[in-house]
Amino acid sequence: MAGAWALPTWDAEDLVRIDDPSDPRAVAVSASGALIVGPPDDGTPWRRASFPETDEVPVEALVDPFPAVEALEVLGVPGWHDEGLQGQGIKVAVFDSAWFVGESDPAEVLPISTHDCFASPTCELGFDIQRPYLTRESGAHGWACAEVVRDIVPEADIYLVRVNSLLAFENATEWAIREGIDVISMSLSYFNDSFYDGTGPQAALVERLDRAGILLVTSAGNTAEQHWSGVFRDANGDRRLDGDGDDGLWTYLDQGSATIYLNWDERDRCGTTDLSLQLVDDRRYVLGRSDDLQDPEDEDCEPYERVRASVTRADWYRIEVVRERGSSSTLAVDVLSRDGTMFEPVFEHSVTDPATHPRALAVAAVPAYDYAAGTVEDFSAWGPNHAGWLRPDLAGPDGLTTDTYGPVGFYGTSASAPAVAGLVALVMSSEPGLGGAEAADRLRGWARTDHPDGGFDPRWGAGKARLPRRDPGPVACGRRPLMMFVLPMLWVGGWRRLRQVHAASEAHRC
Repeated sequence: MAGAWALPTWDAEDLVRIDDPSDPRAVAVSASGALIVGPPDDGTPWRRASFPETDEVPVEALVDPFPAVEALEVLGVPGWHDEGLQGQGIKVAVFDSAWFVGESDPAEVLPISTHDCFASPTCELGFDIQRPYLTRESGAHGWACAEVVRDIVPEADIYLVRVNSLLAFENATEWAIREGIDVISMSLSYFNDSFYDGTGPQAALVERLDRAGILLVTSAGNTAEQHWSGVFRDANGDRRLDGDGDDGLWTYLDQGSATIYLNWDERDRCGTTDLSLQLVDDRRYVLGRSDDLQDPEDEDCEPYERVRASVTRADWYRIEVVRERGSSSTLAVDVLSRDGTMFEPVFEHSVTDPATHPRALAVAAVPAYDYAAGTVEDFSAWGPNHAGWLRPDLAGPDGLTTDTYGPVGFYGTSASAPAVAGLVALVMSSEPGLGGAEAADRLRGWARTDHPDGGFDPRWGAGKARLPRRDPGPVACGRRPLMMFVLPMLWVGGWRRLRQVHAASEAHRC
């Protein structure tokens, strides 16, 4: 592998994965594989590399954003801090892909240690906060997540970990186990790696962490309004998904780049059906098309398509899913207009990986400004997952004040996940020996919900995470309030009698 500090900056689209970590072409490796530039021309088997996206929502994308507020008050944290509980002895790792400072101030989260799981398979190298390795790593998203955690658990040990790919996530998982990390905060989503049913390559990593007693707290995703799922219906026989009833799915896209993901439920029998995907405008011009062959004889067959297109004007566009081969009468499909808003979105089943896994603590977002009475953000992904597992687990606040994002606020399930991760660490610090999963169960029990029977809600699971008031314990001698005696004493004998009873009561207690 190339020297850690001599690596160039690559476009993630140029990297593919092979299963040989010793390959001299490798630019990054894990125990089970390597990333190389471009498909190999020597017959080496390869497959697409998987890269995550951050789950932040730019404030300019919100129709009517609330003012940004501090997370501490809405979560009930100050009372716990006043009791001396501040995360002492708990190790929290923030897994993220964007650690490039910009306007943020790393001093806000000191002391920290940094770990580069892309350049170093063991994650022992610190990372350079001035430049990324991949073009998609720009921004300071990770610092904002770390700020939220630090505010809630100021005495915890915090580790910042570069996880800019599935390969780096593999390395980071093994590092977290060796390091004895207690809680991981990860506000990242992976797309098209599974049918969003708790399987796929991220599932093995979540399970590995769970067996080691490490709780992964992760964002549920910001995909509720970008999502459609259902059975492939084709009433007029033109081989196109009916969708909205117009042989497709209408999505509103702003000017710029657009990514559309198509995924269907044939991971265990890929090639049974072959679908293609295209994005067209109102004049029937095709802006982008993906038509990979789903061949059952291909060991790397994957039932998905992805279109990347350039959009020259903000407008409504149609996503078309076309059956090229095979039966589709009972085929379940899932479509994400990653950079748009669906005309008729399907909110359910919109949670992304790794939040689809039941052993991860998946977090939805509720505006902090109206946290007590409000409901989930319009974009916050709903459960259950496609296998029926109850997702997400809890909601946390977004629209948070941070040094990184300033007064405009930190929005998205990206903000709510580190807030809940901080709560888990705080609860753990209140009781020696309490594990992350047990602390998460406490938060579920304390959560606020408007569900009529207190049961699971596909918007936010158990409800909005919050801490109960701390019991201050026995009152010290001579400090018990006596206001309950004041009115009766004034009525029957005045201040002299009150002083006599007060003195006798204090003498008795002391």
